[in-house]
Order: sequence, then structure tokens, then C-alpha cells
Amino acid sequence: MKGLWQVFGHFFKRELLLQCRQLRYLLNSVLFFFIFLSIFPLSLPYDRALLPILAPGLTWVAILLSFLISADRLLLQDYEQGVMEQWLLSGDSLGLVLCAKVMAHWFLTLLPILLCCPLIALLFGLQGREMGLLAASLLCGTPGLLFLCTLAAAFGLSLKQKPAFMALIVLPLTLPLLIFGAGLVTLGMQGLAYTGYLALLSALSLVCIALIPWALSGVIRISHAA
Repeated sequence: MKGLWQVFGHFFKRELLLQCRQLRYLLNSVLFFFIFLSIFPLSLPYDRALLPILAPGLTWVAILLSFLISADRLLLQDYEQGVMEQWLLSGDSLGLVLCAKVMAHWFLTLLPILLCCPLIALLFGLQGREMGLLAASLLCGTPGLLFLCTLAAAFGLSLKQKPAFMALIVLPLTLPLLIFGAGLVTLGMQGLAYTGYLALLSALSLVCIALIPWALSGVIRISHAA
């Protein structure tokens, strides 16, 4: 078990360092997220009752689209530069390497979004409690969302129609996360119990973290063997 944690920690630190050196790619996805969200309150007539209702669903759609954009680049660079072949020959667990890579990307992408949750609350007129629920839903549900987007990106590595193919794979699988993520904040606004939705989001993310790295490993092995 110690060896597995050492491998995970090594590749997690490596990915943090590499992605910090290429911050423009992270900034692109984060800026897309905020631009997408800012369009709606600025373009719609201000309605103090309507904007908070729209906020959870729009936030989750925005983060799904930003993850789709960044997930394609996350694997493509390693695929084109032959890094994945080195992983296959290294003897380390490919699933663990990929898990560390995705988790590092999730940490660097979500951190600025969580820090700017007060800005989202200001744009949509959310109260402090509602802002906290939105941040909690993103913290619990986005790991699973990013792993699903990365899986779609892995399937699309050798295909020419990547965006259409990624959307076809990802959208049906992400619906439970989007529904529970947006529904959690809506229940909180209505004063209803939301802990069940929070538990479901956490469980779905844990299942994705446990299973999808090994699915990614299989897809990459097949793509290199073909």
C-alpha cells in the first residue's frame, strides 16, 4: 500500500508542476466558465426571484463545458509526445498514474472556481448559505464529472470528430451528477433536506474515481495496440 501511495504522490506532484507551467490552458477553461455564467445575468432582465433559481443549473452546465474543453487537452499532449508509451513501459500502475493526473487537474481547475464563488453569488443574487451549498455540491460532484469527461477524451484520442464524439459519450453519463448537483442547491433554497443529494454526489464521484482510471487504462492500451 505504501508503494501505491508513493506512486500516486509522485505523479500527482509531477502533474501539478507540469500544469502550473502551462497555466494558459487552465486559464482558458476557467475563463470560459466565468464568461458563460456572466452572459446570463447581464443579458436577461434583472429578476431577483428568477436568477437564484437559474444559478445552480447554469453553474453545472458551465463547469461541464469547461471540463470538456480541458479534458481533451489533458490527454492529447501526452498522447502526441509519446509520454503514454513511457507509462506503459514503466511498470507502474497505469490506472494509478491516470488517477493522479486527473485529480491534479481537478484540484487546479476547481480551486479558482471555489475561490470566486462569492462573485457567482453576486451575479445571481445568492445568499451566503446558498453560495455555500453551491460550493459543497461542486466539491463533491465535480471529481466524477471530470473523470467522465476524461474518459470521453480518451475514446476520442484517435478520432477526427472529437467534440461530437465526446459529447455523445459524456452527456448521458453526466446527467445524474448535473441533476443532483443542481437539485441540492434548489432544495436548500426551499428549506428542504439536501443531505441525501450531497451523499449521492459524493458516492457517484467515489465510484468514478475508483473505476474510471482502470477504464482509461484499458482504452489507452487498446489505442496503442491498434
